[in-house]
Amino acid sequence: MNFFTLFQKKSKFFFINLGILGMMNSIWAGALLLMINNKITDTPLPFMEDPSLADKDWIVYVTLIIVSFFIALWFQSYMIKLTYNLGNDLTLAIYDKLRFASYNDYLKLTEEKVRTAERDVRQIQQFPLVFLETFNAAIMVVIGIAYLFWINLWGAIIVVASLVALAFVYIYRNIQIEKDQNEVRELADTYMQNINDFLGGFKEIKMSITRSDNIFFKFISVNRIKAKDITIRFLIRALGNELLGTYAWYVMIGVVLFVLPLFMEIDIAVKTTFMLTLLFLMGPISTVIGVMDDFIGMGIAIKRITEFDEIVSATVDVTKGHGDLTEINKEFSEIEFEDVTFEYLDKENKITFELKPINLKIKKGESIFVTGGNGSGKSTFINLLSGLNIPKSGRMSLNGHTITKDNLSYYRDQLAAIFTDNYLFSENYDDLDLRESNEEFASLLETMKLRKVIKFDDKNNKVFHTLSKGQQKRMALIYSLLENKDILIFDEWAAEQDPEFRKFFYTVMIPDMKRMGKTVIAITHDDAYFGCAERMIKFDYGRIVKDELIKQPELVLNKAQG
Repeated sequence: MNFFTLFQKKSKFFFINLGILGMMNSIWAGALLLMINNKITDTPLPFMEDPSLADKDWIVYVTLIIVSFFIALWFQSYMIKLTYNLGNDLTLAIYDKLRFASYNDYLKLTEEKVRTAERDVRQIQQFPLVFLETFNAAIMVVIGIAYLFWINLWGAIIVVASLVALAFVYIYRNIQIEKDQNEVRELADTYMQNINDFLGGFKEIKMSITRSDNIFFKFISVNRIKAKDITIRFLIRALGNELLGTYAWYVMIGVVLFVLPLFMEIDIAVKTTFMLTLLFLMGPISTVIGVMDDFIGMGIAIKRITEFDEIVSATVDVTKGHGDLTEINKEFSEIEFEDVTFEYLDKENKITFELKPINLKIKKGESIFVTGGNGSGKSTFINLLSGLNIPKSGRMSLNGHTITKDNLSYYRDQLAAIFTDNYLFSENYDDLDLRESNEEFASLLETMKLRKVIKFDDKNNKVFHTLSKGQQKRMALIYSLLENKDILIFDEWAAEQDPEFRKFFYTVMIPDMKRMGKTVIAITHDDAYFGCAERMIKFDYGRIVKDELIKQPELVLNKAQG
């Protein structure tokens, strides 16, 4: 993918419009060169040799300026609209495709790559101004060189050969600059990861001298020093290229003044024409040289956007839309796992964790506690149950219907989950009724002791809040209940709650949810409340080692409440 491919996809008339602009600029540049030289040598224009038209050439000049101005204005406006429409489409495409990427593959992408892709789109949006300026300058250069060939063939060959030699040196140096800039971009991505670790894990860094020294000296400092050295190197190279572009003109003037007379007889008129044409070309060629760095940056940006697009396109769960949303029996009855496995792979595709074949059924109205040590497989099981991860093998079914990539979105939509690192959104993306007049919402806020810490915004149907981690989990539970889904998944929900709310969750909330007909699956380490569940599933080393019904849960529940 390149700039022109992108623009052609966005506008089928792109190359036609580009051709119109090129033709007009060619006429303008050729006529301007001819007029300047003929005026200086006091020679009439070829189509104005009639003495009565001798003093009318200014009309041609003014007409060309006006036409060229409006053509440039039209094309510039066209390019701005095209580029910003394209930039907007690319930005939206990033998140549209991410919506359908699998959860596991999203984790591999990292947040830094997503944000970098956005920055790349913004850089591409600089293209119209840079391109139009360069395109106009390039037309001027082509016409100027063609004019030299028209004046004197061999003289033009010597001048152009000198320009081509200088251009090769310039291009070679630009290739080195592009490599350096690519390396700096890679270092910047790594640097942002290090900084995220530094800020996100600040407490952990304070707790270890080794960790503190290593993240600063072995990672952040090394990264920044290397980036600094490479940046200095490519800036000096870029400066050298800029100076090369400037001093190239002195070389070309020397070629006209001292080299051409060595190879041919050249009269003063031709020499003057060559000098005037070279002076005319100084501006356009300097413009082309000046924007090379911009094109390098935009070229890198579009390459990275393409790579990002390929990665995301390769990981989407559903190619277009949410897939098959046909209802799998309206009322939930059961979820079944049959020989379901899953594995995590490292960068070398070696297995780092494997969930052994799981066989179980989860029936409507059950309350199930999932336990196990760290790394036992319980979180992986929850990610499979919630539809975030897709089984490596085996079969998952909802109400007897097999879950596939095509209906996975529908399946996920039947569950409400509060993960251990739950996130509360700033807007009401679920279209819930969050107005103060909603009695159910108000009652849940009172129950969760959040009524006094939130502020209603009835106009926008949302609430404002600044909550602790435990309060955020309680707010998330309220939202889950308002969604009114049949299956509720809680990943260590009670971990951040005070003893009062922990007890309230197990002894009051879960029984209440069961009475509402909900199916509750909770990951928990609270062994004091294990008896509050109807069923216990224990994981160890990637397999289920215990799946048992709790006898007489009512007696245990009464004891816990007492």
